[in-house]
Amino acid sequence: MPQYFGKLQTTEQPWSIIGAVESIAKTDRTIHFNCTNSALKISVLAPNLIRVRMSPNPPQPPLAKGGQEIKLSPPLTKGGQGGGQSKSHSVTLPDDKWEIVPFEVRETAEKIEIETAQITLSVKRDRTSIECFDKSGKPFASDCDRPMGWRAGATAGWKRIETDEHFYGFGERTGLLDKLSEVKTNWTTDSLDYTSVTDEMYQAIAFYIALNPDRAYGIFFNTTFWSQFDIGAEQPGVLRMETRDTELDYYIIYGPEPAQILATYTQLTGRMPLAPKWALGYHQCRWSYESEDVVRELAQEFRDRAIPCDVIHLDIDYMRGYRVFTWSPKRFPDPAKLIADLKAAGFKVVTIVDPGVKYEPEADYEIFDRGVENDYFVRTADGKLFHGYVWPDKAVFPDFMRPDVREWWGELHKSLTDMGVAGIWNDMNEPAIAERPFGDGGEHIWFPLDAPQGPDDDRTTHAETHNLYGLMMAKACAEGLQKLRGDRSFVLTRSGFAGVQRYSSVWMGDNQSLWDHLEMSLPMLCNMGLSGVAFVGCDIGGFAGNATAELFARWMQAGMLYPLMRGHSALSTAQHEPWVFGDRTEQICREYINLRYQLLPYIYTLFWEAATTGTPILRPLLYHFPRDRTTYHLYDQVLLGPSLMAAPVYRPGVEHRAVYLPHGTWYDWWTGECYQGPTHILADAPLERMPLYVRGGGIIAIAPVRQFVEERAIDSLKMRIWPGTGEWTLYEDDGHSFEHEKGVWATTNYQVYFEGERAIVEIAAREGEFAICDREVTVEVVGIGEQRFTDDGRVRRLIFG
Repeated sequence: MPQYFGKLQTTEQPWSIIGAVESIAKTDRTIHFNCTNSALKISVLAPNLIRVRMSPNPPQPPLAKGGQEIKLSPPLTKGGQGGGQSKSHSVTLPDDKWEIVPFEVRETAEKIEIETAQITLSVKRDRTSIECFDKSGKPFASDCDRPMGWRAGATAGWKRIETDEHFYGFGERTGLLDKLSEVKTNWTTDSLDYTSVTDEMYQAIAFYIALNPDRAYGIFFNTTFWSQFDIGAEQPGVLRMETRDTELDYYIIYGPEPAQILATYTQLTGRMPLAPKWALGYHQCRWSYESEDVVRELAQEFRDRAIPCDVIHLDIDYMRGYRVFTWSPKRFPDPAKLIADLKAAGFKVVTIVDPGVKYEPEADYEIFDRGVENDYFVRTADGKLFHGYVWPDKAVFPDFMRPDVREWWGELHKSLTDMGVAGIWNDMNEPAIAERPFGDGGEHIWFPLDAPQGPDDDRTTHAETHNLYGLMMAKACAEGLQKLRGDRSFVLTRSGFAGVQRYSSVWMGDNQSLWDHLEMSLPMLCNMGLSGVAFVGCDIGGFAGNATAELFARWMQAGMLYPLMRGHSALSTAQHEPWVFGDRTEQICREYINLRYQLLPYIYTLFWEAATTGTPILRPLLYHFPRDRTTYHLYDQVLLGPSLMAAPVYRPGVEHRAVYLPHGTWYDWWTGECYQGPTHILADAPLERMPLYVRGGGIIAIAPVRQFVEERAIDSLKMRIWPGTGEWTLYEDDGHSFEHEKGVWATTNYQVYFEGERAIVEIAAREGEFAICDREVTVEVVGIGEQRFTDDGRVRRLIFG
């Protein structure tokens, strides 16, 4: 129909398609393809990692918007990196930092083949399309009939969606787990009131994992400009990736399973630092705990009620008129004493910092004055100081693309760390800006796309750097805290880009006190983990709106599994602390927060794995069972590490729910009942119980309950082991310093197996330089028996039964 519901028919601008291969040239890691109308480079960076770059020849004209020309990155050249790779804001490991790996190039009249130890790429000469094959000849990540192309202001590539292929990752995404038949746009946006069909979110991570029953691959779309994936929505069977960059630049990562893909992807974009152990405890937050007296009462309530808590967050009202790096002299007259008193009671303090600096000339506001004096703030293309409206009303914004600005911003945190602040919460950094004062109903805006950003020798525009603003703010904060504090710090950001895990943890922004937001939290966090960002969480109870007692209890049960466990609520809502919903809900909250603290040795080891290998902490079942099709759409069950599986309840009034148990032996955490998978069961789930299961052979370290992480040293440890064959390594260090980077850590490997009817538990000698005082260890083989010994780090072999 040419017209329906008032919508006029439009004609899509045609794509120019890459031409035939005319000649090739090979270097130590790259094959250069000279095509009739473009240049193509395929670089072999690892046996399972290929980089593909295509640039039109001659180069595209600059993208125009509103009659103004926007400077884009230079075209691909034989010696250049292209795609911003040579720029200071590149998020990927440079090509020349990868070890040179052997590969073979074979030419025929029809194609050029590139073979590594793991995969083969075939490039057809007549239309320069790429086909990828694993060693058994199965295809993956292969181009469609229209392989790569360009039109004014955009480049794109088209990949074939194979039969029974499913798609995960894409960074921060609402909805369910599998993203097949959806469109995903990468453009950081303040997503207040997001729903299950929201597209752009706070984070922009253009990475996905495609999974088949017998293979998997990942693609990282290496562009900082606006970009988009169409995963078979417009044309079934076709995945389109498009960017407003002048060239196409992406990486193909072969698996064959998700674990190998993530290990390579996080080697490419970086891995998270090991967090301080206190950051794994429970965090309490609200917009806002508006005064020192309120904060003290809050802390006392936690201790009086014996509900463990390690962190209290201070939202924007701790500041003087929302001026960043200030304290309200009325509401917080002596922050140093407050923070010292909280520290004595076992609490760390995290303060919010926004990028908007109050526009306040001649008011002796040093942050503004220093920024203007040194020209640190973003300007428009004609040199005017850009301003917008946020919490302090008229505000200006640092150009975090400049290293000198990031260093200055990092140093400004001294006003907070000198008071004892242990962590920083970066908010509103998409950036979130209004065209008029907050509350006046203005439109959300961002910097003009032609606004120049970055240092003089690496100048670009906001069109290229918009998605990087939150990432670079987090980088400035993390690097500043590392200089200012002797211990590990906690950084939390709302906005980010690929590689944000190197600097910060992430939460899923302003969710709502709705059952479907509880349900949606699990796939959101799992897809973040599958995008390389492991330290993630959602606001427990929901940020906007009022939770019911039942919803809050169920959310706290699920929140116990979140890598970042933080309760948070908005100014206009009722209080959302664990005790405000009545005795029954308070007891449920206490029980599950207690369980979180008991599991901290296990969880801290998962953080170590994430920091060293890029492994997610919270995992969808498909991560460990990628050959089981039943797990592909299973979004409401999760694995915390390799052994502990949870099936939270996410609907009101539900006291039973279906649970899928994949292949293997599974044990009910609460009752010890044994099941053989694969099977579905109906789990008993009264309000007090979240269904939990452990894989046979699972080994989980359990510590005594503490009211905060550093309350006392762990003088006893229980290793719960479920019958089967399994292996697990316990990681330990001091939990707060950087000494682990110098080798001051300890690992202990545990193995369990059976000899006939007897269970054998072998404990290897402790490794590493971290000294652990002698402690009592109880090893329990569930349902069989337990033994105790004083752990002095020596080899042990325990026999049960």
